[in-house]
Amino acid sequence: MAHSKNKYQRRAVPVAMLGLLKTVKNFKPLFEFIEPLMADEEKKIQQGLGWFLREAWKIKREELKVSAEMEDEAPRTIYQYATEKMTVQEKQKLKK
Repeated sequence: MAHSKNKYQRRAVPVAMLGLLKTVKNFKPLFEFIEPLMADEEKKIQQGLGWFLREAWKIKREELKVSAEMEDEAPRTIYQYATEKMTVQEKQKLKK
């Protein structure tokens, strides 16, 4: 579904994985799975990814890191949604 032509099916990938955040201990495979979607140009997918990243951050802040390359290449909407509950200091720490 991550490579589907239907934007709603692609959006369903990170949204459906929200439930996994409460059951798995290692988020790295989840982050690797959604990585191809980080370049998607559809706003609905970007919103879903941002939501997923925000919820992952709430649970395991230490595992959520943003590489400079990813920050430069990924659409701003993803980070806007992912960081909307963060303080300025938390946003800066995320980028390091």
